[in-house]
Amino acid sequence: MLVLAIVFLIFANVVNHSKGISTNVKTACLFLAYLWLILIFSFRGPEVPDTLAYMKIYYGNFAASYFEYLYSILCRLARSVGLGFNGFLFLYQIILFILWFTATRKILTDIHLAFMVFLPFMGVYNFGIIIRAGMGLSVCYIALTYLIQNRSLKGYIIYYTIVTAAVFFHQSMIVFYILPLYVFKDIKTLFLFIIIIISVLIPLFNIQHIIANFLEAYIKFFSFNKFLSYTQIHANFSLHAIYSLTMIKYTIMAIIFLWLRPKITSKKELYNFFLNIYITGVLMISMTFFIAAGNRLAYMFFFFEFALVGLVYEYSELPKKLVFLSAILLALLNYANLVSAIPVMLTY
Repeated sequence: MLVLAIVFLIFANVVNHSKGISTNVKTACLFLAYLWLILIFSFRGPEVPDTLAYMKIYYGNFAASYFEYLYSILCRLARSVGLGFNGFLFLYQIILFILWFTATRKILTDIHLAFMVFLPFMGVYNFGIIIRAGMGLSVCYIALTYLIQNRSLKGYIIYYTIVTAAVFFHQSMIVFYILPLYVFKDIKTLFLFIIIIISVLIPLFNIQHIIANFLEAYIKFFSFNKFLSYTQIHANFSLHAIYSLTMIKYTIMAIIFLWLRPKITSKKELYNFFLNIYITGVLMISMTFFIAAGNRLAYMFFFFEFALVGLVYEYSELPKKLVFLSAILLALLNYANLVSAIPVMLTY
């Protein structure tokens, strides 16, 4: 079902960008695509990773940690009005979609193209699998877009307040405390390229166990030993220059986005903002791709890939048709990347 829904989402975007088709038809196609996805995510089967754990949390059979208190409150509120787990997921998905589209409208005009790029990997991963992190990231996305438009003392206070709320959905949102320290800087292209090169070279050095020990200490401190399995090195991992397919894909995309930087004709500061976040993810995944927790941390930075694509489409000197076709190919590549990492997504 998910494969068909993604294909239909791409079709809906083609219709939306086609001339001679009425606005009502375009709206109907997009609405059906989004409704289909919401229903798929709301009625996920037990074969989908983390589903059984979320069911146990929802029915009170498995306690979330103190740092995920707001998620527990939502579960209790839904149970108090008689909602079952799937009914809760349905409302939860509506909230996620509203948050994502509300934030995206503040930075992009073509929100549907952006969602087409977002959904096949990061959308499915955060809205359809690890929904607590999905809520945390969506709330942090709201905070980021607010800060972009309000870089004042009040803006920073509100930003950190919203991020703090997000931490109580998922503790990993703590990383958003440090983003304002550097993401607004106009970092030189050469320096960013050097970071990418360093990211490519890092797996050649035998520092994986040091990083694993650091992440284990972090998780012990914040999660009371619940998630120590996330720090385990993958069984098929070799310490000799292993590069995951996900790492290769995002590294290549970082180079492309860096190459496209001079072609952005307006909104350059906004493009640099998301480029800095994206390249942070490249550095993070190069250091931690062999650990489950490391991948999840890196994916938080790649969550915003759609913003770079949307900005290239709307504010670059490249032909829009070329960028649109490239966005479709990227969407398909993202889904293939997801399936390679989580094969069960092929039958979701």
